[in-house]
Parts: sequence; C-alpha cells; structure tokens
Amino acid sequence: MPARSVAATVLVGTLALSLTACAPAAGPTFDAVRAQSEEAVTEVVAAMPTGSTYTASGDPTSTPCGTGSATVDGPRGTAFATIQGQVTLPGAADAASVLADLPTSLGDGWAVEPVGIDVDLATVRLNRAGSGVSVDITERAADAPVALDILAVSSCGRVER
Repeated sequence: MPARSVAATVLVGTLALSLTACAPAAGPTFDAVRAQSEEAVTEVVAAMPTGSTYTASGDPTSTPCGTGSATVDGPRGTAFATIQGQVTLPGAADAASVLADLPTSLGDGWAVEPVGIDVDLATVRLNRAGSGVSVDITERAADAPVALDILAVSSCGRVER
C-alpha cells in the first residue's frame, strides 16, 4: 500500500475515532436529565416551610446544548431541561431567611454556587451533587404573598430519535 494511502487511512481512522469519542452515546438521555431536574425541584420544594405551595410554570422545556442561545455547553445531539415554578410561602415567612436556611435544610447532597449577578432580592443558586442540576431560587418582587421563583437547569442529555 502506498504511503499516501496509509496516511489517508490513518487520518480517516483518527477522525472517526475522535468523532466517536465526542459522541454523547454513553451519556445520560434527555429523559434522565429531565427527571433529575424534576427530582431536584421536588427536593427543594419539600425543604420549604410547612404550608408552602408549589405551582409549576408550564411543562419542562428542552433546549439543544452547544448552541449560541444555550447557556449549557455540550456535544451536538444533546439537550438540557429547564423547569420553572413558584413557591408561595406561608403567611409570616421571610424569603431571605428561608433561602439562607435552604442549603442546610437540603443537606450534604447540595452545594451553594455563586449567583454571578448582584440583585436586590434574596437569591441562592444550588447544585445537586451527582446530577449537575443547578437550581436558582429567587425572591419574587411583589407585595404579597411572599413567593420564590424556582429555575432548575439540567446537564446535557442525549436526544434519542
């Protein structure tokens, strides 16, 4: 086999191997990361004061990873789940106190992350260990009732067709 053919075969083989290594075939599915996000929101809501009520803001959404509009970077053929909702706190609850106590209430499976922006409202960003689900909880700017907005974003999961 001529040297040029060998070089071309090696190049094609290397390219195929590198593309296979980048493929999301071994990662979790989108359904799995969506379920992890839903579980994370359920845990956060369960840690709220007794008498709190949760209302989902529509169905979970899917956004392709690695696109210019996506905030989550990942390989082609993957998507992340976004879940939004609101928790209405009981009568005398203070949003800032609830959010300050939330990481302790959730326990060791959660880590506090930097929010990244300064806001005048009480806010906390938490990451659920093992799943990479990030959950932002922010005081809702309103007179009454006291409420918190919840936004959960999963890691990227394979989109199965």
